[in-house]
Amino acid sequence: MKTEIDTLVQNFATQLPNLEQAFQACFDVPMTKRPEWAKQQRAHIFRDGWFVNTPLGTLGLAESVQQHVQHLHGLIDEFLPDELKAKAHAYNECHDDQEVIAHAVIDGVRRDLNPLFNRLSYAITENDKDVIERLAFEAIYQGFPEQIELWAAYKDRVDDAAKAFAGLDKVSVMWRCVEHVKSGKFQPNDFKAYWDYWTLQRAEEKLPQVISDIYKTKLYPEIQGMKIS
Repeated sequence: MKTEIDTLVQNFATQLPNLEQAFQACFDVPMTKRPEWAKQQRAHIFRDGWFVNTPLGTLGLAESVQQHVQHLHGLIDEFLPDELKAKAHAYNECHDDQEVIAHAVIDGVRRDLNPLFNRLSYAITENDKDVIERLAFEAIYQGFPEQIELWAAYKDRVDDAAKAFAGLDKVSVMWRCVEHVKSGKFQPNDFKAYWDYWTLQRAEEKLPQVISDIYKTKLYPEIQGMKIS
């Protein structure tokens, strides 16, 4: 694994110069303590979309990975069928741990990798991201093969819980957007990029039916009630 990581770091030294230090920080932690270390670090990694698509990033209000995980735990409890909840919670608790290594540092802020929508900051492909994240997760969970298997099961969408959770993960941002508008601190148009992207048609195309139905019946009516130009 170390040889593969060394090659990875060299290949992305220009695009993601922070990778070498991030991997080294992980390897500096004893193997048995790396999962705990990673979960502590989640509070210091921020979700890139809030910087790219909304004013929240520049205001210092972007959602951290830790906040994202906590939010998803709540959505799982509220919306997923009972038979899927336990497995979905397990997937959620580890699904973004790799981002404590696999991230970009932009203007001093550690932001998760977003190659589709943040081409101004780095030029990597979705496949590049997958390789970086896999090696990052394997480095963190080097002594925990069962967790690597769990993460791989989530990435491969091997069961209904993985499929439902992955869909909820994708669209969870829309609940956050509604919350921010409801707070009175932001206008609906501050989140226009997300309203424009997550139409009902795209939700039906991109999400498993159980999640698109939740989006359509539970949240979309509130979105329609907002004055979005």
